[in-house]
Amino acid sequence: MITQQRAEWNNTSRSEKERLMRELEGSLPEGFSFRGIERFERYGQCLETGIFTYKGSEFLWVPGDEVTLGWSTDQWPGDMDQATLDDLLTGLKAIGLDASEAGRVLQEQMSPPRKAVIGPMLVERSPRSAGWTQVTEPELDPELHAEIRQQLPFFKESTSLSYEVYESYRLERDGERIRIHLFDNTADFAEWSASHLEKPFSILTEDEWEYLYGGGSRTLFPWGDSFDYTMKVGHFGELDRPEITVFNLEEGDENRPYDLELPNGFGLCFLGDPYRVELVVSPESAASGKGGDGGCNICGGMGIFWGYLPVATYYRDLKENELDWVDRLDYLHFRRILRLQR
Repeated sequence: MITQQRAEWNNTSRSEKERLMRELEGSLPEGFSFRGIERFERYGQCLETGIFTYKGSEFLWVPGDEVTLGWSTDQWPGDMDQATLDDLLTGLKAIGLDASEAGRVLQEQMSPPRKAVIGPMLVERSPRSAGWTQVTEPELDPELHAEIRQQLPFFKESTSLSYEVYESYRLERDGERIRIHLFDNTADFAEWSASHLEKPFSILTEDEWEYLYGGGSRTLFPWGDSFDYTMKVGHFGELDRPEITVFNLEEGDENRPYDLELPNGFGLCFLGDPYRVELVVSPESAASGKGGDGGCNICGGMGIFWGYLPVATYYRDLKENELDWVDRLDYLHFRRILRLQR
């Protein structure tokens, strides 16, 4: 029997883990295939676990745990360094607040501290767009997609990298290849779920997402309380202070991946981009998002700390419900999970 607890799993030998994963493979829905054991480590978290494939997607076995989630002013300021604190206070000053308000303002944007029991699960390694589906040209319906078929020859002859009709379709140039994306037209989360989630898959709850993203860490971000200015991140080419660079690239290293997109200590990949949000559901099946704010703070000129605060482990977007479902679909992403109670 596969243990549900992370500590016990970590103390299991590699050969026994492989045996258990092969045993699990036999009980999974048709289409799942065990690929092997791999070890992941990042931000002080590590896990040696099984990787499965299912219809072209990778799924990782993640053991359960009993963890404390959420953030409060009791954790303020933690180990926040001076550079991060300066950015935080500059942002507060811009909206008419002073340093004494910092802890309160942060707490208002975080989920509250709580104990959570997380069960074992298979987790899709990378999230996918909830609002956009890639199709091939032969898959386009002659009548339903007549406008796209008409536009394609012009786009192919142009030098444009992309062309988008809002909430309809998008064309992207990928070398010699043209990628076609269709926008989802579902009216609400319930309708979207019916067409996108085949049984027995589910969507993460907020507790599960915070556990998978931060591993139960008690800091503001998965890596600590300070923003890491050595990371390569998107949307900030240069900072106001020339002595600090977000990219910090070595010569010839400009094409390396964004740091926040790399696998974490569970081997899972997250969006790492405030403009993009991962879908989670409440026990009442209400949809919300984690890991971003649609880019609101960046667009508001709040600076690097506030711009990337939405990638904090326990961040909640207080304004997300101001948008209709269809408006959120443009930047929403989701990953499938398979809960495994043994």
